[in-house]
Amino acid sequence: MLATVLRRILPAAALGLATACAVAAPALQRVDLPPLPSGVVLRAHWLPAEGAERRPAVLALHGCGGLYAKGGGLAERYRETAERLHAAGYAVLMPDSFGSRGLREICQTRYRERSVDVAQRVQDARAALAWLAAQPQVDVRRIGVLGWSNGATTTLNLLEQRRTHPEPGEPAIAGAAVFYPGCGPLAKRQAVLEAAPLVMLLGSLDDWTPAQPCVDFARSLQARGGGSDITVQVYEDSYHGFDGTAPVRLRADVPNGTSREGVHQGGNPEARTKSLAVLDAFWSRVLAARTAP
Repeated sequence: MLATVLRRILPAAALGLATACAVAAPALQRVDLPPLPSGVVLRAHWLPAEGAERRPAVLALHGCGGLYAKGGGLAERYRETAERLHAAGYAVLMPDSFGSRGLREICQTRYRERSVDVAQRVQDARAALAWLAAQPQVDVRRIGVLGWSNGATTTLNLLEQRRTHPEPGEPAIAGAAVFYPGCGPLAKRQAVLEAAPLVMLLGSLDDWTPAQPCVDFARSLQARGGGSDITVQVYEDSYHGFDGTAPVRLRADVPNGTSREGVHQGGNPEARTKSLAVLDAFWSRVLAARTAP
């Protein structure tokens, strides 16, 4: 049986987080990271934690739809995430892998035809981690990574690449959380990941990035001794994007699912509530929002 190691968060702490989230967070700052080896200047949104002490930080990686809503502002999911993390005492960095390359989104492009692939996004993530570690207000011992869909797949590949091709001076990853990643290729090649606490949040009805390959991959990791601190949560009656607020709809414009008709995407209020509670407790455990000595 797949072990779950998530510890309980005290009700008072959860209540405090919910109260804090009701207060709007300050606006995110636009920052440019140092140029990548390719010459791309990675733009990002940065929200430092309050206070002069070093604080934990979360690197958040967007999905294939990019960071922005059609109106041009941050999409609701990412704005809400930044506010929630900031209210809990964490700094937040959100790199814009697509806008930095002149793209808005890649969901409607077949995997093999995409001009920005997961390998490139892994390099973006490594550069973003290095930037975070250089910030005087960030506690380098407490940096987490969070990803959704394509960003979640990137997160898992980041953990693999850091295990197989470590770079000198890289900051440790205190924990990683992923919403509905694509695990098929990782499972097929029996990838081994960096030994960081990991939580996977999956939808049982997901026909875009199905849950079962991730469940199988997690079990395989544990069987091979590559992941003792893994939590897998599969939410019933939930499609891709179950943590959002939009109603479920069929997207015939997405060619990368399990059906020729398209993929289903949309929120499930119960799964949303439960998954965000799991995420809050996970960050509380692995980041332990307290100042560094």
